[in-house]
Amino acid sequence: MRRYKVIRAFALPFVKFFLRYKLENKEKIPDIPFVLCANHVSLADPVILACAFKTPVRFMAKSELNKGALGFVLRQLEVVYVNREQADLGAIRQCVGSLKEGTSVGIFPQGTRVEGQARAEQALDGIAMICALGKTGALPVALIYKKGRPKLFRRTRVVVGDFIPVEELASVGDRAAQSRYIFGKVCEMIDNG
Repeated sequence: MRRYKVIRAFALPFVKFFLRYKLENKEKIPDIPFVLCANHVSLADPVILACAFKTPVRFMAKSELNKGALGFVLRQLEVVYVNREQADLGAIRQCVGSLKEGTSVGIFPQGTRVEGQARAEQALDGIAMICALGKTGALPVALIYKKGRPKLFRRTRVVVGDFIPVEELASVGDRAAQSRYIFGKVCEMIDNG
């Protein structure tokens, strides 16, 4: 992910200056590959997360973004394009492959940008499946924006929660329950803001 690191290094000073993010609880970031699970409010979310986390994170993105200049940049960042209209097994295989190769994966389990209150029930099932097949746990991360949306020169909080090992997820129930459990931790951090 050499190109990822180059693009991140170029974007980092601009993102720090204009979006003013603050990474909280960075000591909770594990030293092993993980599935980053975050709420999704804005197009800025993956940019902020990529800059906040020093280790590369391969994000999932909707397949509709794979065109034009934006598509070119996203391909350089090695995003995993997902077809949201169906169960995209190819995208899941790419994510699992990345985890096994040592690269963390970033997922917005709501599947799209959602304004307003984040709720555990909004989580799609794929996140738990990727954790199980990749044999790793999930890292809940809450993006907390003042007034609910990012704005230039306004502080953005990136709050890291406790890593959820795959063994803990296995005790929760089926994949749907596990996905809700993971995203529920994100929602708790937002609510406790």
